[in-house]
Amino acid sequence: MVWKPQLETKTKTERARMDNEKPIVCVLDASTYVGFWILKGLLGRGFTVHAAIQKNEIQKRIREMEKVEERLEVFVVDVLDYHSILLALKGCSAMFCCLDSSDGYDEKMVDLEVRGAINVVEACAQTETVEKIVFTSSLTAAIWRENISSEKDVDEKSWSDQEFCRKLKLWYALAKTLSEQAAWALSMDRMLKMVSINSGLVLGPSVAQQNPRTTMSYLNGN
Repeated sequence: MVWKPQLETKTKTERARMDNEKPIVCVLDASTYVGFWILKGLLGRGFTVHAAIQKNEIQKRIREMEKVEERLEVFVVDVLDYHSILLALKGCSAMFCCLDSSDGYDEKMVDLEVRGAINVVEACAQTETVEKIVFTSSLTAAIWRENISSEKDVDEKSWSDQEFCRKLKLWYALAKTLSEQAAWALSMDRMLKMVSINSGLVLGPSVAQQNPRTTMSYLNGN
């Protein structure tokens, strides 16, 4: 009998990790505008990145990057499929969560984004490696209410009024409000470290031919 040692197989990012002291991090959804530039920034700083993407125009560009970037591994995920998120998180120490819809928002999309945020946080809680979540929300999660100009300061206690958003059909603001609140509640329950980034209007170099409808509505004066 000839004994043959079992060869240990490693993924592309695990091999890169051995040559790189910085931890592996996950960006989901890396195929959103903000997610794409976070992905680029992390790679530029020497991090190994799991890019969790959904099918859209930007994902084609990320696939091209994967061919030449040793520290990038791409995972196709469905945020409503908890197990697909777990696969993307394997070995990661942090999650950059950047949920968004380039096709605009309606009442149905609000529910989908909230469910997606819950799945992302729960998946992080079920790993043994994720230490922190950076959750990309929006300033619109904090400012929309009656007498909007009466509040001088916006801080972590500020939330948009849900009924006001529903009355004016501010679906984007409602989605960001409810998804961030759900992420905070679950992260605290699961004792996960989380920080939320509530940015205003994000502008920068073009990534895809299509501009997000939300951005275009603001530029058109809405």
